Amino acid sequence: MSKTNTTLLPTPSRRRFLEGLGTGILAAPFVLSARRTLAADALVLVTWGGAYADVIRKAITTPFTEETGIGVTLVSGPDLSKAKAQVTTGNLEWDLYDGSGGSMHNAAKEGLFEELDTSVIDTSNLVGEATAHAMPFLIYAGGMAYDPERTPNPPRTFKQLFDGDAYPGRIGLRTRVSETLEIALLGDGVDPKDLYPLDVDRAFAALERIKPRVAKWIAQTPQTISLLTSNEIDYSYTYNGRVASAKADGLNIEFSTDQTILMTQYYSVLKGSPKRAQAMEYISYAARPDVQKRLSEAYYSVPVRPGALDMVTPEVKALLPDPKDPRTVLLKEAFWADNFITLDRRFKEFLLT
Repeated sequence: MSKTNTTLLPTPSRRRFLEGLGTGILAAPFVLSARRTLAADALVLVTWGGAYADVIRKAITTPFTEETGIGVTLVSGPDLSKAKAQVTTGNLEWDLYDGSGGSMHNAAKEGLFEELDTSVIDTSNLVGEATAHAMPFLIYAGGMAYDPERTPNPPRTFKQLFDGDAYPGRIGLRTRVSETLEIALLGDGVDPKDLYPLDVDRAFAALERIKPRVAKWIAQTPQTISLLTSNEIDYSYTYNGRVASAKADGLNIEFSTDQTILMTQYYSVLKGSPKRAQAMEYISYAARPDVQKRLSEAYYSVPVRPGALDMVTPEVKALLPDPKDPRTVLLKEAFWADNFITLDRRFKEFLLT
């Protein structure tokens, strides 16, 4: 899965995005098949391989087929330049597209997706928001992890993390500009409700102040866990599903749900899909509370339907933030769709100084 060079992708590469998702460690992609080789009546969902695809099958596609009789074939991997070529030529291989928010915003502007059929899909009562062309179906959380034996009194919010007098210790942050600028502003005392549009100059000033305490700028998501467990950092910005996987492996690690940043995955229907009606039915199904419960328990994702959070098992719920908590931040994908390229360049320069 390589990074795509296209004007439709001002957000980080999809591989980097998925590295953060839950316990999904990306395996080798499964083989992409053209529509002509697939069952004529099956929806074609372009998504990702490995553990992520296994979860999608278990939680969504297989039960959907059992309930509706509509088959769903998963192919790898999402690429907006290919989607644009398919829509432009009318030679569609895909019906459904699994993508992250910023890139989906820009793809919709390019006319690549159908408008959601709101007579089929309930776009109200969501954690986050649907757009005219994209429906959220999976949300995952980034926050602070720590070793409870080494750090019995850890920072539980980003403002506490930035208070080096009360909470001394070595910090691990990501080399990605999105999320990191949000962390900087929250650490500097900005109220979550006032976070957007980001005060970029204030964010970089806050990062300059905390930079001496950042022992590791982490590019690869697995290192957000390994550097913590090897005692190279004391506090690591990582993802709740990664912590769940580490705990299942017997590692002594905890995750603060007191303040987190939530990121969203969306489904869209490719413009001109002959299976438009079935695709809308699939998207509606994926957002149902009972389906969201299954997905959450398989992937430690935050349900997009608020009521589904109370349906998950206590073990899973313990690692899920409450989206209604005023300290919780939902990352604004539209902001990053417009600003990623400029801010990423500035952030890379900051890391080099």
